Amino acid sequence: MRGMTTNLTIGERVAWYRRRRGMSQDVLAGLVGRTTDWLSRAENNRIELDRLSVIKSLADALDVTMGDLLAEPSLMEWTPDSGRRTVPALREALMNYRQLTPLLGVPTEGEPTSLAELRSDVADVWDAYQSSRYGYATRRLPLILADAILAAQSYTGSDGARPMSCWP
Repeated sequence: MRGMTTNLTIGERVAWYRRRRGMSQDVLAGLVGRTTDWLSRAENNRIELDRLSVIKSLADALDVTMGDLLAEPSLMEWTPDSGRRTVPALREALMNYRQLTPLLGVPTEGEPTSLAELRSDVADVWDAYQSSRYGYATRRLPLILADAILAAQSYTGSDGARPMSCWP
């Protein structure tokens, strides 16, 4: 399915992602501080979407990247349990230098999640992934990643040495 929106204009991509997300023009227009008439004209190519700030606000509201609106689509099913901010949040979590270099000694704040709860959370996300509920899995992964890093920094001894096997 990659490339489905390649031949669409930016406005048509906005409409495609908005519909795929199950969002009305009224809602999206409100999220980006524009009128429904403006959004309709943009989606129907009667006005150009040529300002990066506008494209970025549309991408943020639609929970896609600017690349998605500029012809590098990635497909994701949005559901009520996936939340509004998935792909950008996961990208930020994965590219956070503190998480990429935990050995530099930058501590994560707070109390660590219990290993049993962490195992349960990982199993839940794994089940969502296996069920193709990518939006939900993508929303949960940044939180689980942060919890796992804190647990790895906090637990020692037999708790820290035990494998993180969560598959039943």
